[in-house]
Amino acid sequence: MTDSTPSAPNVYMVRADFARYAPAFLKGNYVGIGWLEDVDLSGISSREELRLLYEDRYPEAAPMNTAQNVGQVWRFLNDLSIGTYVVTPLSDNSKLLVGKITGNYSYVPEASDSPYPHRKSVKWFSEPITRSALSIPTQNTIRSSLTIFQISQYDEILQPFGVGLPERTKRVLMTEEDIKRSILDELLELRFDEFEILVTELLAALGFDAEHVGKSGDGGIDVTGKLRVYDFATIDIMVQVKQYKTGSIDHKTIQNFRIKVPDRVQAAFVTTSSFTKKAREEAEKDGFKKIGLIDGSRLVDILIENYDDLSEEVREKLNLRKTLIPK
Repeated sequence: MTDSTPSAPNVYMVRADFARYAPAFLKGNYVGIGWLEDVDLSGISSREELRLLYEDRYPEAAPMNTAQNVGQVWRFLNDLSIGTYVVTPLSDNSKLLVGKITGNYSYVPEASDSPYPHRKSVKWFSEPITRSALSIPTQNTIRSSLTIFQISQYDEILQPFGVGLPERTKRVLMTEEDIKRSILDELLELRFDEFEILVTELLAALGFDAEHVGKSGDGGIDVTGKLRVYDFATIDIMVQVKQYKTGSIDHKTIQNFRIKVPDRVQAAFVTTSSFTKKAREEAEKDGFKKIGLIDGSRLVDILIENYDDLSEEVREKLNLRKTLIPK
């Protein structure tokens, strides 16, 4: 009898010059990289051979840059095999294309759509995923400046597309999801004003001069903040907070919130529940102010990451303690 449990998929980020050539990737059904643009790399049989070729082409390159770039090219040639999933940011950086490699390496010199001659064919999923829907740890992962790197949180990337995934084995009594749910239950026990104060303190922990301005039944702005980055820039933000046990925030709620935020001010919506698909689309709508969306899961991630920076009073009220969660 065969084991039908799917094996863990490989998911890699492949950047396209700060998303500049992402539309070409999508239209041409491929991903590609530069470096050694004048050489067909299909005959390269070892990393050492690739290194010698790179050093010959770029004799002035620093050893560290050589090692990193050779590693990137080698990974593209070997790790990104047929069946591997790839991710690339779209031009506004708020959405991510996801696809599956369907072909082996090809060399396409002097192509007009992008300066990347080293390519692999990709079948892209029809809809991109929204970066804001990902957990904070996953968002931190995909911030890497490397052109190609593996994304370990494959389940978050692939679940929206119905890809069969293996069960993650954890030798613990509580899963990470159980712990998040437990923390959310604690947040739901707070009074509405205590919850708004918690969000205010989280904003302060992120570096903002934050102020709690909401009151019962106001239906408007609950928290304001100002972030001064030395003399480079000043960022103003307004936050609406909804402490829901059930149900999701819909697109009309996002529309109504946007109306209340001045053009020059950034905006974010925080909830213990979730957002509908239409709400997420509304928050990223072209031609309108972008609204940052923090659902219950992401709120817990932010809380965990900044817990030590909260006031003693808030930490005492939450009555939480840190623990280790094996991955």
